[in-house]
This record gives sequence, C-alpha cells and structure tokens, in this order.
Amino acid sequence: MNTVGSRIRFRRRQLKLTQKDVAEYLGISASAVTQWERDVTVPSGENLLRLSQVLSCSPEWIVSGGGEIESSAKAVISSVRVVPLLSWVQAGNWTEAMAKQSQSEWVKTSAKISEDAFALRVKGDSMTSAGSLSIPDGAIVIVDPLNGFADEAVGKIVIAQTNAGHDATIKKLVVDGPHSYLLPLNDKFKPIDVDQTTRLIGIVRQVIIDLP
Repeated sequence: MNTVGSRIRFRRRQLKLTQKDVAEYLGISASAVTQWERDVTVPSGENLLRLSQVLSCSPEWIVSGGGEIESSAKAVISSVRVVPLLSWVQAGNWTEAMAKQSQSEWVKTSAKISEDAFALRVKGDSMTSAGSLSIPDGAIVIVDPLNGFADEAVGKIVIAQTNAGHDATIKKLVVDGPHSYLLPLNDKFKPIDVDQTTRLIGIVRQVIIDLP
C-alpha cells in the first residue's frame, strides 16, 4: 500500500464496499473512483474528507499512510450503502435491470440487503398502527427483491402487485391454512386475498422515518 490508490482500494475492499457504493455516497462517478485507485488522479478537498468518512479512516492515512485507520469491526460506515428510490409504478414493474438503471434519488441504508435492493416512499395510512410496528405515510422502506424465494416472505412486510399493470402495494403477508392474504396494519383497511395474479416483489428490510 505505497500509493494513495492502493490504500483506497485496500480499505474499500476491507469494508466490502464496491466502487459504485463509494461513488454514490460521494455523489461522483464510479470512473472517478477507478481513477483514484489507479493513481491517475488523487482525491482532494471535500472529496478527500468525505472519502475518509466513507472508509472510516483519516484523510492523512489516505494521502500518506500515516494517521488512524479503524478496524473493520469498529467502522461505522462499513455497513452503509445507497439504494435507488423508486416510484410505486417502477416497483410494480420491477426487474433486476431496472434496479441498475440510473436513478435521480438515492437513499442511504445500513440494512443487510442484496445488490438489487431499492427504496420506496410510503403513500397512505394503510400501514399505520397503534401497535409496536407502524409504517406511516412518508416513511421510506428499504426493499430486498425476493427473486423467487416466496416462503421467506411469510409473516413479513412485503411489497406486492395485486393486478398486472397496477402500482405495487405494501402489506404484511399472512398465510392461514390454505389461504394467503396481504394484511394492512391499519384495521380500517381490508385484507387483500393472494391469488394467481398476485406478484410478490420483495421484503421490507428497514423502515426509515423522519421525526417531526
């Protein structure tokens, strides 16, 4: 690790971050990170400061190899990723390819998720509840696509599409004997029967709520 680029690459890999993760957190292109790691260019100014935050080390360590570098076990930012914020129409038509398309908005998350995860902003109050779990209007949910593993979704909060071509919805997937249905947490709303037209898109892994 005798160069700036080699230290950036070492630390990024140690924290299990991709070049895309770093680029999106900094608001730059992935090619810029590639150039840093190849020692074509070097980070400076605000980019250097924010890069040190992403890599949980001091700017001095990046530039010269001196200063502090935290262990991966203590690094706070190591588990932080960014995922695209999709519309409910996009979620209803979700594909792996869509998740990799360029998006205008991104959300930071510490959830343990796959590379294809995405975020949605909740609309309506069907998932509000006086109980321990309540997902209010305006909350952001982090969604991990199911990719065919439907059994894993039972009892979980899911994103589903109930009719082809319609927007997706957020509900709790409940199985009661031979019957399955999508349950709103708000008892003022009726459950939705799961049938052959229902498409389970993903499981909600995290709920992000801004306090008033």
